[in-house]
This record gives sequence, C-alpha cells and structure tokens, in this order.
Amino acid sequence: MSKEKRKGIACGGQWIIDRIKLVDHYPEEQSVAMILGETMGGGGAHNVTLNLAKFDSDLPVVATGVIGKDSDGDWIMEECGQYPNIRTNQLKRTSEARTSYTDVFSVKSTGKRTFFHDRGANRLFSPATMDVDRLHVALFHLGYLLVLEGMDKPDPQYGRVSARFLHGLRERGIKTSIDLVSIHSPDFIDVVSPALRHTDYCIINDFESEKLTGVPVRREGSVSIENLEQSADRIFEKGVHELVIVHFPEGAFAKTRAGETHLQPSLEIPADFIVGSTGAGDSFCAGILYGLHEEWDLKRCLEFAVCAGAQNLRDLTTTGSITRWQEIIKLKGQYPFRK
Repeated sequence: MSKEKRKGIACGGQWIIDRIKLVDHYPEEQSVAMILGETMGGGGAHNVTLNLAKFDSDLPVVATGVIGKDSDGDWIMEECGQYPNIRTNQLKRTSEARTSYTDVFSVKSTGKRTFFHDRGANRLFSPATMDVDRLHVALFHLGYLLVLEGMDKPDPQYGRVSARFLHGLRERGIKTSIDLVSIHSPDFIDVVSPALRHTDYCIINDFESEKLTGVPVRREGSVSIENLEQSADRIFEKGVHELVIVHFPEGAFAKTRAGETHLQPSLEIPADFIVGSTGAGDSFCAGILYGLHEEWDLKRCLEFAVCAGAQNLRDLTTTGSITRWQEIIKLKGQYPFRK
C-alpha cells in the first residue's frame, strides 16, 4: 500500500478498566485511609485510543485487543462508540476471561498512584487475535510489553512473539511504536530487547529507561541530560530505528537516530489545577503519536505531548479532560514551562 493511502493509528495491547479512588494518604498495612472520591476509567490502549480520537475527529483510530463479554467490556465498547473515528472491529470479545481491571489509589496531595492489577482477558491478546492484513494504518502502537502474555512469549526465530509481530508490521510499511509497564521483573530486558529491534518509536518513562539501560535518569537528585542521552544511545544500540523518548515528571527527553536531541520541560502548573494523575503518561504518549502521524517536528511533538499530559491532570478519570489538540496546545501560552 502506498504512503498516500496510509492514514491512521492502531492501538493494541492492554484494555483495562481502572477503578480510581482518590485518597487522603496511602496507608501503612493494617491502617486506614479516607476515600475522598472515586470514578471509573480505562487504561492502557483504551486511554491512548480515546486520547487520539478526541485530539482529532478526522483521524482514523483502530482499537485492537481482547476484552470480556461482561459489563466492563460493555463499558469499553460504549466508550469507543461515542467517537465515530474509532474502529472496533478488531477489539475482540471473549467468554474465556473477564475484562482486565486495575484498582488505582491516587493520593490527593501528591498525585502519586498505587496499582493492584488483574490481567484478565489481556492474557489472550496475541497476533492471532488480529487481522493484520486489514490494518491499513500508518502507525501501530503496542502497549504494554511485560504484561501481555501472548506477546511476551518466547519465539524461536525472533526471540519474543512481540518482535515477530512488530517485524511483520514493518514489512507491511507500518511504523511501530512500543510502550512498557513500570514493573519489577527479572525478565525485563529479556522480554523487551527483541522487540526493540523492530521498533521505530520507543516511548517510555524514567523507571522503564533505567530498568532497560541501567543508567539512572537523575544524578544527585536532578535530571541529568548526559545520562538521558547515554540511555537513549544504549536503547538505539538495542535496535530502535528512529526515535527514543524518555518522559518523567519534570519533562521529557528525545533523541533521533540521526543525532537530533530535544529536552522539553513540563508545564509549571498550580496545585489546584491537579485533580488526578492516572493516565497522564498515556496522554503524553498519545500526544507524541499524534504529532509523529502529522509529521510535526520534534520540538512541536514534545510541546504538545507535555500539554496533553498536563491537560489529563484536570480530571480524576484517565481521559475525561482531553479535548481537541488545538485547545490543548493553548496550555503552553497559559502556563510557563519549568525552568
């Protein structure tokens, strides 16, 4: 398929229900915290999919994954059904497992979150659950490796099933993007490294970068540009083709294989702006993907992504505050970037 005919982004991987509880503090074992509010939202591919659909109603967005034939699965389908540009024909439903869910506890004063997760139907997601020949998109985003059992399995030729899958997408002319999950796993490098060889865009956070490269993002308590660049170089050595982005609370760092770098501070926003932080990383990721799809330069991609991450903070849910991209980008004129 020619480049002119390719438009749109497919999002595959984890489809999760997030049950979010806003608490006054995170308690020690056998003690009590007060719940100040609660709501339900989506997680993983759900968040990126809805963010993209909200950014631009003309952008085709393809949902791929496995959800249960249950009330949570119904809720996900209803959420996607609100946006005509989301195509759900590759979002499979199963009676073999319940829809995956996460209990999220978000501390009001700090925005810090703690997660309790049930993998559910996401265990069944694999290349066999998709019709790749019908994915007429420009870009496929896969998240999250390390908790996708069907993708994380060993493969005799490519190392992991995810690597075989991403290789097949690139063979069809589809750009590939991956995101990871912040998890302590002895298999972290063994699972992720094969996929990197078939990844065009690697978008990860500081925890995941450190686990993958062994290089700390901070030095003496401050973000180190030198360390960030060293981390990006090590990830390129693992095979990433075009772009590495590492994001963290203070901002984001990007480097291209050609050597272009950009350090983008996050917005300096007041405390009363923040309602919740669940899904902010997914909003940032969606912002990058949208900018790449629209062929924006690196600086503009990063500025929009940190604005999208900030916009997410305005609501306790994972996507409730996201609007059209033209409105979100205005945040950089309302609040300064961090020094």
